[in-house]
Amino acid sequence: MPRVIRTLSRTLSRSMHHLLVFAMLLPLAACSLDSVLDVSVPGRVREEALADPALAPTMVASVISDLECAWNNYAAAASLMSDEFMQASGNLNQRNWGSRRVTADDPNMATATCRAAYGIYTTLHTARFQAEDIFARLDAFTDAQVANRTALKATVRAYGAYALVALGEGFCEMVLDGGPIITPTKVLEAAEARFTEAITLATTANNQDILNMALVGRARVRLDLKNYAGALADARLVPLTYVKNATRDESDTRRYNAMCEFMACPQWRHATVAPAYRNVTWQGVVDPRVQVATIGTLTFDNVQVWYYPSAKHRSRGYPVVLSSGVQARLFVAEAAARTGDLATARQLINNMHVAAGIPGYDLTNSETQAQVIAQVIEERRREMFVEGAFRFNDHLRLTGTPQEVPFKGTPTSILHPSGIDGTGVPYGTTTCFPLPLVESANNPNTAG
Repeated sequence: MPRVIRTLSRTLSRSMHHLLVFAMLLPLAACSLDSVLDVSVPGRVREEALADPALAPTMVASVISDLECAWNNYAAAASLMSDEFMQASGNLNQRNWGSRRVTADDPNMATATCRAAYGIYTTLHTARFQAEDIFARLDAFTDAQVANRTALKATVRAYGAYALVALGEGFCEMVLDGGPIITPTKVLEAAEARFTEAITLATTANNQDILNMALVGRARVRLDLKNYAGALADARLVPLTYVKNATRDESDTRRYNAMCEFMACPQWRHATVAPAYRNVTWQGVVDPRVQVATIGTLTFDNVQVWYYPSAKHRSRGYPVVLSSGVQARLFVAEAAARTGDLATARQLINNMHVAAGIPGYDLTNSETQAQVIAQVIEERRREMFVEGAFRFNDHLRLTGTPQEVPFKGTPTSILHPSGIDGTGVPYGTTTCFPLPLVESANNPNTAG
């Protein structure tokens, strides 16, 4: 900063300081010091005000908003970590995420908000804590004080459970409420318990929307936990047409669709869709479930051509799917195949092909159980392309199984098996997201 500007700045600062002090001292003769210190901060709510039953709908809306924000960031981060995208950025942080170099001291992962790329740890925990806190407040109210209190409680439980889904599926280990380090399995079990409460409450309240949302969520968690019978029971109850979105819009950066903002829209071309997702076909017929395009523009590394999902995440206001009947159908297909009901799995796969307008699958019913399970995973790769962190979850939950989906940059991967990305950068070793250093360093229960 030039010296004259610095001098002027200091002069103005001193002047403003003196004026503020003078302005504060003038009223002292007429009022007490307490009134001077009693400052109103617009946009802030005193904690005691949250005991007001009239604020219940607003509190529930804040839970929904926080989870939508966190899930939006998590879905984008997980997709970039998966083999759906490859890094193509000149930005170091973006390159690290796209080449699996996310470490425990990464500030974006650990402490960033929804206004920053891939802020997931703090945002997910904010949504989770909000859900727990607001549920307790709703529980303390009465039905006479709060209309539709049971439905509101069901909503809070369902949204809070989705925060636990992301924390359990995506992180290597976890801490809840300052406690000790726990495994992903324990986090997913906590999510299942919350979904179970949501299902009970939504049933009592006759709220079909939240009931379906919670059934899809619990089926997802049960599939993660290898409770295939439970996953089947839940997922079969959800209509195929059901969709629950995390809403997005262009009113504020916090509300932007994160995948659009950093990968799928032209303003920020930090990644490009991987080759295995371009020109996807089935028996020579283009599969419309995976629509990818290019206009020949270079990505931000000025080396690679930018390919983008042409049917999803094409605007900042494009909604992010949270749960759906399509997801539930895939859960049924996998759980059925894993429990030996290959007829059901084959039928569902064929239903997907009919809906997509592509040739059928295994019409002679000759493929083995392992082959049918593998095909369900392939169907999910297509149906859930850049959606819901499903590909990332398949990388993690299928590691070490016959259906393993190798991470990009590993020797058997469909993307960069040499371990070097498209710009010559070696891949890192990140698979699951590490517990942030700020958590382990400041939590006495994680020492050891």
